[in-house]
Amino acid sequence: MLGAHRSFIPLAWITLLAAAPPRAPGTAHARWWDLGHRIVARLAEPRLTPHTRAAVRDLLGGQDLADAAVWADNIRQYRHDADRLHYVNIPLADTVYDPARHCPRGQCIIAAIEHDRQVLADGAASPGERAEALRFLIHFMGDLHQPLHVADDDDRGGNARAVIFLGHATDLHKVWDGELIDSSGLGPAEYVGYLRRRMKSLDLKALERGTVVDWAMEGHRIAAEHAYRLPPDGRIGRAYLRGNRPVIDRALIAGGVRLAKVLNEALASYRPGGASALSVAPGVYTDREAAAHVGETATVVGTVAAIFRSKKGTVYLNFGADFPHQTFTGVALAPAGAWTQGLDSLVGRRVGVHGAIASYRGRVEIVLEDAGQIVPAPGNR
Repeated sequence: MLGAHRSFIPLAWITLLAAAPPRAPGTAHARWWDLGHRIVARLAEPRLTPHTRAAVRDLLGGQDLADAAVWADNIRQYRHDADRLHYVNIPLADTVYDPARHCPRGQCIIAAIEHDRQVLADGAASPGERAEALRFLIHFMGDLHQPLHVADDDDRGGNARAVIFLGHATDLHKVWDGELIDSSGLGPAEYVGYLRRRMKSLDLKALERGTVVDWAMEGHRIAAEHAYRLPPDGRIGRAYLRGNRPVIDRALIAGGVRLAKVLNEALASYRPGGASALSVAPGVYTDREAAAHVGETATVVGTVAAIFRSKKGTVYLNFGADFPHQTFTGVALAPAGAWTQGLDSLVGRRVGVHGAIASYRGRVEIVLEDAGQIVPAPGNR
């Protein structure tokens, strides 16, 4: 049994989470940096079957796989039910994974991946549930291949291990989350190209073999044999970088190869639900497609599932599902005008929202400034 997970949050908890959707600016500490997750997704893409590629596009509403890969980190401030699912603390001295000890109540990355694979493969699950499982799965498969997400030396996976890396103070987890990658000096496209060339000399079929537990314990061994091999003074420099850059490169490649394998298997029997494939009109997208059109000024069409008013007066029109599972949000920022008083009548109705599509901390939205931005959905009489 996988224990408590996102899909099984009691309704009362969801209501409490929705009670205070924050909107103050801030920067969350990056996990496996955005670049690492994007690289894993880019390496996986060419290995997806045509069927899987179409299924992914349908579920993500056309959103780019690399953009979907960072969603789970972008929403962490809203989805604390998933906080413990990004890692598993297997003590460095342990050589065998023990679910009861290392993953109590299914609250770890290994159980989360297995859960999301099941939801993604389940034809009875709703499109929203499968899309969320897909986004989490893409992300967790990246996290699984960061060695300090699967190992611990009484230092929270290196977060509490202070080091000096190339002359600056940091911690060991940050070094492996992204500083080793950043120190390459390569841009995202260059790094992906470099790794694809490296892949030609590797036995990729061998990389595909094994289970999620095998892959986690592989990362655990890397942590023990490489990441935690530190000088007594904690100062790590070019020698550490030279020795571990190839290790990180192989981990990124393995993450991409295995992500593709997992998605190909989970989506082998997928059949489009039809809703996201709805052709509305030029410049008009369904709520599930909106994420693929961030930056455009367009109309987003869908069914308003719930409306929430914050204590400060901001009004949220959540489409597809209530917070935090919505597919899209129309946001009237505080102080909202008098025109927002009648918005509650839209719950359960299919409408369009016109404006600039933006992504705010992982949520796709259009900011509403006047009632004229809410329009009848094409096809509605």
